[in-house]
Amino acid sequence: MSRLQDQVAIITGGSRGIGRAVARAFAHEGARVAIAAVSDRNELETARKEIADLGSDVVAMLADVARRGDVDRLVQAVIAKWGRVDILVNNAGILRLAALENISEERWDETLAVHLKGTFNCTQAVLPFMKQQHKGKIINIAAPSALRGSYGVADYAAAKGGIIAFTRNAASELKSQNIQVNCISPTANTRMTEALTDFRREQLGIARSERAFVSPEAIAPAFVFFASSDSDYVSGQLLEVGRS
Repeated sequence: MSRLQDQVAIITGGSRGIGRAVARAFAHEGARVAIAAVSDRNELETARKEIADLGSDVVAMLADVARRGDVDRLVQAVIAKWGRVDILVNNAGILRLAALENISEERWDETLAVHLKGTFNCTQAVLPFMKQQHKGKIINIAAPSALRGSYGVADYAAAKGGIIAFTRNAASELKSQNIQVNCISPTANTRMTEALTDFRREQLGIARSERAFVSPEAIAPAFVFFASSDSDYVSGQLLEVGRS
């Protein structure tokens, strides 16, 4: 039997990059998948078709995770269709590159709203249903810059650092409910990493090593592990995936 057979998964930022690869991997493992994106209907529809072609039942919706009303509508649509939610992947994110002294208050607030508040919004929205089931898997996304620092991403790194702390606290609080909360820090070839590479090259003359980046598809098995029963006794952990 497939590892996620008949499980219901919500993946934010599911229209491209790592989220899209994870959605396909979950569908391949038998999950029913709901993907959300903030604005690009065409990209979202393309991802929906890819997942449907794998034989998975799929929902695709526009939703801004920084807006609690959007999140609630997403979760309610999933409950209305499938009656449960077993897995949440908090993958939605944005990246606006600038040196520390050039980060505006507006940009700081927007970055933390999408990453940190978005993770909180989605987690809180699914908890009543996971608690009712006495079962659930929540997977959050960190970043290497939150662990080791980088250039041009102070707001992004701060948000991701907050997500790591949120993961560990949520894992502790929810362990009695049989809800596992874990965090993945990925390093993969995506639009974000390409933009960061270009920025670092322009600002600092630093080019990345191609060996340090892998495809989003190479990252996806880590998400399958945290979403499956294989991780029933693993919670509050941070896993770095993608560096060779």
